[in-house]
Amino acid sequence: MFRKRIKALYIASVLVCILPIVSYSMDKDEFLKFLVNSSYPEIKEDNKEEIKNTLDKKEKDYIKFHVGEENIPQINKSSTDVNDPTKKNEETSINTSAYKNDIRVTKENPKMLLYHSHAGETYSNSPEGNYHSKDIANSIVSVGMLLAEELNEKDWGVIHSTKYHDYPDFNNSYMSSRKTLDEILPKYESVDIAIDVHRDGRTLIDKSTNKVMTDVLKKEHERASTVYKGESVAKFLFVVGQRNENVNEVTALAEDITKFAQKKYPELIMPVVKKPYGKFNQSVAKNHMLIEIGSNGTTVEEAKATVKYIAEILDEYFKQNK
Repeated sequence: MFRKRIKALYIASVLVCILPIVSYSMDKDEFLKFLVNSSYPEIKEDNKEEIKNTLDKKEKDYIKFHVGEENIPQINKSSTDVNDPTKKNEETSINTSAYKNDIRVTKENPKMLLYHSHAGETYSNSPEGNYHSKDIANSIVSVGMLLAEELNEKDWGVIHSTKYHDYPDFNNSYMSSRKTLDEILPKYESVDIAIDVHRDGRTLIDKSTNKVMTDVLKKEHERASTVYKGESVAKFLFVVGQRNENVNEVTALAEDITKFAQKKYPELIMPVVKKPYGKFNQSVAKNHMLIEIGSNGTTVEEAKATVKYIAEILDEYFKQNK
């Protein structure tokens, strides 16, 4: 008993000495990232068997919440029928009859797959749940539907998945979307372009009042939108996770398309964002992109207004770079 107490005191003394050294050896942002990175594993230890069966990988993937960006969504459990993804109608989406079991395939032997790891991301029209809800009409899903339609009209075979991967467990969204990819891609071996469609985001809700901070919203709108040809449109950008085994290829693709877009629409494209702690399933396809269209500071109408330019960029780039 006495030895156990001595051992416990020794361990406590070591921790008291080490923790201050760890915290003071990092600057404020680094220490916050250290805490965050230790708190939000994308794949948890108790899912090891599931990881083995679905990912065939030993290394864990992580969601990293960057300091200064938006918080974990607050799921609203009192969603109405309007927010129910099983009750799509003409007001909440386009060409919904073409979607069967949350999937639309526009042509035989499709080349592109569009999906949403965070289908619950909504725009400024819908601040409920910290801009995360099943309000399809004002969400990234409706933007993805329009993008799929625009690419289809340009004669691309497109698969679009509208499945929610961030409900009910936001922290496992990328693991969930990986399962969807593993289900779809083997069935359509013609697909060599996969695009995870998101919107960017910032903290716009005051936690003390639970209300939108109008001044912050205004600044975010100015940052993430512009007026082009007399129309208010959202800007867009590509994100690259730096923990991918094919990080060089993914980075090169994102930067090359960004350069291509800058020549055509410099007002609309923003620089590539490289996130050192992410993977985002970007190794699953020969050409994988994570695109963010607008942000929670822009309206869904502004995001949809820029879709035609994004479709044009993707169409011309991939046709020129077969």
